Amino acid sequence: MSKILKALPILFILMFAFVSKTLAVDLLKVYSVDMPGYINYDPFKISYTAIQAEDKSVHTIGYLAKEGGSWLKVGESDKLTDTFSIDGGILSGDGVYKIYFSSNDGTINVLSSPEEKFTIDRQAPGPVSDYEKERKDTLVYRLCWRNPDEEDFNRVIIYRSDKKEFQADSSTQIAEVGGTKNEDKCYDNGIPENKDYYYVMRVVDHAGNISGVVGDSEVTTTSTSTSNVLGAEATPSATGALSLPVVDNQTVQEETEKEGEIGGAGATQVEEEKIINKNFLQNIYQEVKRLGWTRTIGIVIILFGIVFLIIALLRKNRQ
Repeated sequence: MSKILKALPILFILMFAFVSKTLAVDLLKVYSVDMPGYINYDPFKISYTAIQAEDKSVHTIGYLAKEGGSWLKVGESDKLTDTFSIDGGILSGDGVYKIYFSSNDGTINVLSSPEEKFTIDRQAPGPVSDYEKERKDTLVYRLCWRNPDEEDFNRVIIYRSDKKEFQADSSTQIAEVGGTKNEDKCYDNGIPENKDYYYVMRVVDHAGNISGVVGDSEVTTTSTSTSNVLGAEATPSATGALSLPVVDNQTVQEETEKEGEIGGAGATQVEEEKIINKNFLQNIYQEVKRLGWTRTIGIVIILFGIVFLIIALLRKNRQ
């Protein structure tokens, strides 16, 4: 027992030194919310989340710069989570930009989030060239073309109709074909009936901007979107893959909530246990997030160390 008493002061010193260090470093953290790799519209928003372990007020400033340029303050807030809007007046044209956030809790703790880079691209890509169409057999057309010689080329969208005048939109889209810039491509398309069909195509870049229409000369009028943007949050498709239907995020969320309500009404014991375990884990996560990961891990290590030391000293006393 005397050995344990002698060791206690050392343990208290170690705990005090560790906790003091973690308090000085981990009271405040700030993170930027993930930005998309490409943005093809403005205004757009940048967001952050700050964490203060002692629930003190936090003042956060957001900064933006074009690569090679100076940092500009684009917003400030006293909220732990907030969003700043970036409009075209702040931007210096298209190109690579970066952002970061700096937070201050009124003490010596002033921390900055890691820098995040993204590309602003609002320019439409060039169209395909050397377009050709060939009737391979009764129910197959072959289309050939050359992709534009542009670094941000992503894919070609193909549209088809049995009429010479049609809209190049989702109702007539039949395929998306990937590849590389300046590449010669061909695509064989099976048709539903033995009759004449007409084709046009457009290029999409990594940001979701779309080109003008190229296709059959017989197509005299093709109504297209007045915008050069395919979608504000366009996601490049896999090379050579057909276009998948777009799912509305709100619809998915509503369906998920309905399923949750139905499941809760007649939940089995196993399902109830899963819900309880999930809530328990969420509470633990929230508590860890409040304390900070470094402090939490440090406290766990110290507790294990104390238990290990006590067990070791008790074993020596028994011997």
